[in-house]
Amino acid sequence: MFEAVRTLIAEGGIEALTMRRLAERADVAVATLYNQFGDRQGLLVAFVDAGLDELEERIDALPSAEPIDVTRQLFSALDDEITDRPLVWRPIFAMLNAGPGAHGMGDVGDRVVAIIRADLDKAAASDMFVGDVDTEQLARHILNSRMSRLERWALGIIDWDLYVQSSQIGLELIVASVLVDPHRADALARSGLVG
Repeated sequence: MFEAVRTLIAEGGIEALTMRRLAERADVAVATLYNQFGDRQGLLVAFVDAGLDELEERIDALPSAEPIDVTRQLFSALDDEITDRPLVWRPIFAMLNAGPGAHGMGDVGDRVVAIIRADLDKAAASDMFVGDVDTEQLARHILNSRMSRLERWALGIIDWDLYVQSSQIGLELIVASVLVDPHRADALARSGLVG
């Protein structure tokens, strides 16, 4: 089913993804799609949710990571997926901000926040922060910052290279602002702004 969604979007953008066309492509009844997803927005949320499942599987297959590195790996895997299928993901990220929840991603955004927060909680438990950090708020800020840049790329405001560079700098500066040394110095070095 989701492969048919990918194909339709890649061929004609979000406008090409209608329940009727998807039903024809996936060889299912239109009513089945409406029963399962509610509407096209529900279908897109389920599609992005399935993509997040794939990202989590990629991350789980990696060797154990230090705190903060899971967040870095999550965004790296996301960027790799987008690089592999820009014709699919660009139109989706261009319209996500219109939806509910964390940066228009609804429950999917909340899942991403939970992944980041769990990583930040590990950092807090390892005494990596300068004080008592609200990991929930920090996780939401990290996601919103990244998604704002991704949306600007999807809308054609910035190119891919600038998105990647500014996203890396942004993440590292955000975490450096609450980390203690030597973790702070590492984040600043990773940003590329400090040698």
